[in-house]
Amino acid sequence: MSADSGRNLEIEIKLAGGPEALAAAFRDCGGGPARARRTASAYYDTTDGRLWSRGFTLRLRPAPGGGELTLKREAAGSLGRGEWTARLDAPAADLALLPSDAPRGEIGVVLPEELAPRFATDVARRRTRFETCGAAVEAVLDTGEFSAGGERRPLAELEFELLSGPVAPLLRAARAAAEAHGLRVETRSKAARARMLAGGAPPPPRKAARPALRAADPPPHAFASAFASAAAHVAANVAPAAAGADPEGVHQLRVGLRRLRTLLALLPAGALPGGESLAADARWALRGLGPARDRDVFLAETLPPVLRADPEAPGLARLAERAAACARAAYGDVRRLLDGRRFNLFLIDLLLLAEGEPAVGGELGAALGPFAEKALRRRRRKLLTAGRGFENLPNARRHDVRIALKKFRYACDAFQALYPPRAAAPYLEAAARLQDALGRLNDSVVAPRLAGEIAAGDAGAALGAAVVRGWYAHRLRAVEGRMAAAWRAFAALPPFWRRT
Repeated sequence: MSADSGRNLEIEIKLAGGPEALAAAFRDCGGGPARARRTASAYYDTTDGRLWSRGFTLRLRPAPGGGELTLKREAAGSLGRGEWTARLDAPAADLALLPSDAPRGEIGVVLPEELAPRFATDVARRRTRFETCGAAVEAVLDTGEFSAGGERRPLAELEFELLSGPVAPLLRAARAAAEAHGLRVETRSKAARARMLAGGAPPPPRKAARPALRAADPPPHAFASAFASAAAHVAANVAPAAAGADPEGVHQLRVGLRRLRTLLALLPAGALPGGESLAADARWALRGLGPARDRDVFLAETLPPVLRADPEAPGLARLAERAAACARAAYGDVRRLLDGRRFNLFLIDLLLLAEGEPAVGGELGAALGPFAEKALRRRRRKLLTAGRGFENLPNARRHDVRIALKKFRYACDAFQALYPPRAAAPYLEAAARLQDALGRLNDSVVAPRLAGEIAAGDAGAALGAAVVRGWYAHRLRAVEGRMAAAWRAFAALPPFWRRT
């Protein structure tokens, strides 16, 4: 991607932190002193939020001699987003005044009288420009406040916007600033943050978008597309995970990190410079997010069936209270992890990978089809080896089978577009059923341990933990037969891939 890749495409990365650290990072950009200019912006929408629900924001700013009306497309997880601006003789919020190529058809009919200001920003803005490695970049330091419904919150961010040239130098400049001054990547737009102040919902979790691949694609090109998809998936779920309003945020962030690790593991050693470091950072982040996910599952899936079966059982209500408190503490740890230095440098490194730096090399073959078949065969072989003698395996070894199955399914997901859906669907459905069965096993094994950890030091909650242990011991015996049957059914299926 470059600044010239789309006429109405704004490419930027935002960094957040303390005002002093942001000011120091701005000075390091080398543009010299810059005069601050006050910029007030009002954001408009309908009362039922039609623009936002369709992924757009409408901003109106006073400008010398009139106003500036800008429509922006929100793009969670992406550095680039659409932007259409009209210079006005007088400030007015009217979609009809936008440039002719603005995507009004995606919004539908919105009359000017339906639009009203929903929130605003008031900032002191300083700008400077610099060139780096063939890219022209503008650094913009904004300090001020958001306002909505009588509420106000401080605003401070440093934005790097690409004016021309490739994206990678922009990201390297942002990485240097983040590393030197302890800044974090801000994945939310100003509008998204201001909207939350106005009572809007936090950013929703996002599922992965599967890249479009063809069997004839060169493997380096295919992996670049897959890495771009994984990077967008991770970046889009940072804010939802930090908000903690929906357990799916942490879950999808973990899925994105696992997809990334699977892609890295599919490459031969040495094919991606720095790949081992990225994999290690992803594994570290997964471990840090694990306690929050475990407690989400305990509250949403583990405890409810026990409560339904015996709502008056001693200690269960107290155990639920303790579990909720533990979840809140775990989400505090999630926010500290996501705000921390290591995660944010990793996130920028991942965005660099999405831009093809470093590039995938090595002896990967001329076409993706043969490479994918070989990779899937290898993953399937590892899975079947892990599950050999499944009926007699201890639960710890069955957990290893579950992990091998997850890696195999992520590999299938990476290459699924290469194969006819009719051939792949029955196989992948059987794999999903097996993973569900192994997941129930894992829940039955983990539930007693987690209940004990949550109840530790609380006699009332310990009674509830004992009820949970008994309930899941019974369930473990009940799922044994179905789990073994699911394994046999899956292991007997012929693979769906063929050389193309």
